[in-house]
Amino acid sequence: MKAARTLTTAAASVALICALPTSTEAMEKVESRNLNMAEDDVSRELMHVSVSFKEECLHKPKDECIDAINARVLETPAIFGNPHVVNYDVRKIREETDEGYNLVSLRTNMDTTTIGGLLGDGMIWYPYEWCLAADNCYTIGPWDCDVGIPLTKEECCKMIKDSVPTADMNGNYLECYFEYPVGTSENPVQTNRIIIHTDANDVVVHIPKNE
Repeated sequence: MKAARTLTTAAASVALICALPTSTEAMEKVESRNLNMAEDDVSRELMHVSVSFKEECLHKPKDECIDAINARVLETPAIFGNPHVVNYDVRKIREETDEGYNLVSLRTNMDTTTIGGLLGDGMIWYPYEWCLAADNCYTIGPWDCDVGIPLTKEECCKMIKDSVPTADMNGNYLECYFEYPVGTSENPVQTNRIIIHTDANDVVVHIPKNE
């Protein structure tokens, strides 16, 4: 078995969409929750061991991160399903000036039809201000898409778009993008896939895991 670099290459717009950012507070909670998971935990009620790579990767250059993961895979290949190739899915975090800045990410529950949000509480964030002009910007969101029962994708999206009905200074309207959790039919587990989120300088900004 040999661990090799295989970077997922997609159109720039798709890669950006796949790495939609959310509020800093929410992401910090997610990272904290990830760190509390033991490496031998069963993830998402599936027989899949999820291994995180904080020490190897967080705030380090992407290539250094990949080299460190390759070494770890070679040491303990069984944890990763004895892969012949490690699939490194590198995704650049979207920035305010990037294409797709007007998309708000709606993460579904495991049923793929209702909205759970990043933390599973139904809350949805948009990371930027909405600018009608250079000197006329305001905060939008967050939105609660769990009103006792989770809203459907369509209901949540409509509520969000109805709350921001005006196009921004570039003529773009707020639009929805549906994100599906790992382990769903829309995003099945791949034990040899490691998703790495980087910034514009190719520095790793979230803790990678095999998923």
